[in-house]
Amino acid sequence: MPLSSLFPFSIHIVRGHSMQPGVSEGDRVVISNWAYIFSPPKVGDVIVFRGNDSKNYVKRITAFANKADKKEFVVEGDNKSDSKKLSPVTRKKIIGKVVAKY
Repeated sequence: MPLSSLFPFSIHIVRGHSMQPGVSEGDRVVISNWAYIFSPPKVGDVIVFRGNDSKNYVKRITAFANKADKKEFVVEGDNKSDSKKLSPVTRKKIIGKVVAKY
C-alpha cells in the first residue's frame, strides 16, 4: 500500500507544460488520494498517476479503454502540442484526483 493512500490529500509539484493553460509548470496541485474509494474515475477528471517509468504524471482522463476485461483509462495532456503519448492507465496506477491548484 503506497504511503500516500494513508492520507486523504497530498501535494504534487507539476513538471512540464502538457497541462497548460489550466495547470502550468511549477504549480502545486492538491490531490484527493481517496477520491475514488466510493465512485469510479470519470472522463474529464484530472488525475495524478504513476507511469510505467515510475514517474508521476498529471493528465486528464479522455476515454475508457476496455482490454480483456481490464478497464483502463486513456489520458492526455490539455496542451496537445506538448503532451507525451502515454499508455492507457489502470485504476491501480492512479494516485488520486486533482482537486485544487496553487
